[in-house]
Amino acid sequence: MNSRRQQTGIETTEMTFGELLHLLREDRRLSLKALAAGANVSKGYLSNLEHNIRSPSAEIAEAIDRALEAGGELAELAVPRPRARATRERIRPAQLPAALRSFVPRREPLEQASAALAAHEGLIAFDGPAGVGKTAFTVHWAHTIASQFPDGVLFTDLRGFAADSPEDPAVVLGRFLRALGTSPQDIPTDLDGRVALYRTLLEATRTLVVLDNAVDADQIRPLLPSSPRSLALVTSRNRLSGAVIHDGAVRITLHPMSSEEALDLMRSVLGGRVDGDLAAAQVIADRAGRLPLALRIAGERANLLPTVPLRKLADELTRRQPLDVLATDETLAVRTVLSWSHDTLPSPMAATFRQLGLHPGGPIRIEAAAALSGLSPLQAQGHLSALATVHLVEQTAQDKFVMHDLVQAYALEQVRECADEETNRAALSRLVDLYLNTGAAAIRMLWPSRPRRPLELSQADLATLTFHHPADAVRWFEDELQLLVRLVRYGARWNITSVAYLPVVVNEMLFHRRAWSWWVPALRDALEMARRGRHRDAEAWALETLGDAGIDELKASSSAGLYRQAMQIRIELDDLSGVAACHVGLGRACYQLNDLDAAITHLEAARRLSTKAQDQWEFAVASAHLASVLAASGDAAGARSLLTEVQTIFDEAEDLMSSGCTSTLLAGLAESSGEYEVALHHLENALRTFNKVADVWSQAHIHRRVGDLHADRGNLHAAHRSWSAAADLLSGNTEPTAAGLRRQLIESLKEDV
Repeated sequence: MNSRRQQTGIETTEMTFGELLHLLREDRRLSLKALAAGANVSKGYLSNLEHNIRSPSAEIAEAIDRALEAGGELAELAVPRPRARATRERIRPAQLPAALRSFVPRREPLEQASAALAAHEGLIAFDGPAGVGKTAFTVHWAHTIASQFPDGVLFTDLRGFAADSPEDPAVVLGRFLRALGTSPQDIPTDLDGRVALYRTLLEATRTLVVLDNAVDADQIRPLLPSSPRSLALVTSRNRLSGAVIHDGAVRITLHPMSSEEALDLMRSVLGGRVDGDLAAAQVIADRAGRLPLALRIAGERANLLPTVPLRKLADELTRRQPLDVLATDETLAVRTVLSWSHDTLPSPMAATFRQLGLHPGGPIRIEAAAALSGLSPLQAQGHLSALATVHLVEQTAQDKFVMHDLVQAYALEQVRECADEETNRAALSRLVDLYLNTGAAAIRMLWPSRPRRPLELSQADLATLTFHHPADAVRWFEDELQLLVRLVRYGARWNITSVAYLPVVVNEMLFHRRAWSWWVPALRDALEMARRGRHRDAEAWALETLGDAGIDELKASSSAGLYRQAMQIRIELDDLSGVAACHVGLGRACYQLNDLDAAITHLEAARRLSTKAQDQWEFAVASAHLASVLAASGDAAGARSLLTEVQTIFDEAEDLMSSGCTSTLLAGLAESSGEYEVALHHLENALRTFNKVADVWSQAHIHRRVGDLHADRGNLHAAHRSWSAAADLLSGNTEPTAAGLRRQLIESLKEDV
């Protein structure tokens, strides 16, 4: 029994804020109007809270708690809490990447790892030099033991030795918490809060957590599960002594392969040629340091020369690096093999390889390689295919390639030696411009009524991706969201000030997806670059978008300050639409702070200014937010009239994304008025609209809301059908928010069986 029952006389276990608010109000025999007056909030706002349509800020929750004399019980529920876990069946996160098909078993570390698992150790740290095969070994072994962890597998690349900064544990925790079913609004903003929630969710579970490429023990510590039944596997080039001393890690060092293991790997590449000249093959293996990465590159190099005897290739490799030098530093073996492959590449292809070192990391699109190298996409594709043949890059999709971080580090070192700083910055600027152009094209496809923003591009004639259908643009955003974040931060370190415009061109998708845990650090970098480059328009956009993030994180007061800074810039630039957008932001902030009169004032100002600027899109956005405020103040008819007008604007502009969002707002308004059939009608309209643009994420959210409506009316069969449809839509989606929603849906289905 919940301890709060002693205060209220009501059992509050598992109750939402809205449910307890309603019960307490009924218990005190207060009308909505009376409580609204006592708590200094609107009647409509209280109704939304009771129906769980809105979540209160801590300040408002405390005011209502005091008005109800609830002794802090209601205010406590306003603090995000981990969902109750009981014994319900879970969805299994399955985040492991695919294992190598030609994996060669490593007997010694396999025996050590198996012994640690049998001893129920909770943390195993695999260390060793770059290229020794830590990731391949760990992922392969994780696949073999994954069935022993029925609560799922979490995986992340911590990018400890990438060209840009290592992953922030707080950002990784945000992704993990979403994958574990936590809704974005319930994820704490501070690291300590995220750690506490993460460990609570994993308590008493059997979960496998794989942390690849860690830089040190401090980076992994917040990500370790608390359950003694769970297991964390960590890879690092460093020994992670801190994890051994303070966290009880079992350390397993991967050494270069044994001679037989190295020859087996070469056989997987060269076949019978290895046994045809075993002595020469052994020399190549030794000169490659018996490191899997170097062995594969050397093997592929030899494979391209089928008529050249292995002995000749072994002699050539020997001349490049004496064995006694290799013995002093195993990683030099990789450099030796890389230089051997690099120096034998045709000059144009070698230049492309070097310029790929400037990429911020992650999958490399053909168009990105073309931008960096200054080639046409067709030429770049030819070079990438040739580089894949010699194992310097790996093709992961028809138009995508990846580089091992050690290979990319070598390429970056070479491009810095062979080209001056100005040339390299020009190449990176072309890459930024590519994504500016492509992002702008995607936004125009998805939000055609949004006025086009002027961009300061140095290479406006770059070949960009073209989108023939909104679904293509949605898929591009889903594929490139993390790369865009990385490019902003990486470009800032190279002082490419044009990265300040990347959040500008993709602003609508940022607002739509609300992946703020990824984007807020990048937005701060964009703000700094905008100020450094004196891009005043981009500076205002960064401030506004940081304000939007703050609203979603329930930080309305700080968001209002950001909007005011942005407004001052917009006024200086004589940008009426921009000033209107700032008024919209301020209206949203006032709404969250429950200052409805001020919210209406700002949103009406936004409508006037956007009309003067002939900006119909901003007018519609301001009207939609004004409708929410009117609904909260009890004017449902006025809100419905405004939303109907907004719907007409977007429909006439064939702006499907905005039209679908407006339909969901109309559904919420109907639901708050008890008009369930009308709400279902609007949700069905939204579903058809989002289906047209293949926005699976939004379709799943609509199916969930339809299911919730059916469940509220006791129609569990229809609710299960809608929830199942939502879960099925997200079955192949690994984006953290989508994975979290899918988990919630599955749990809802189990709860109501």
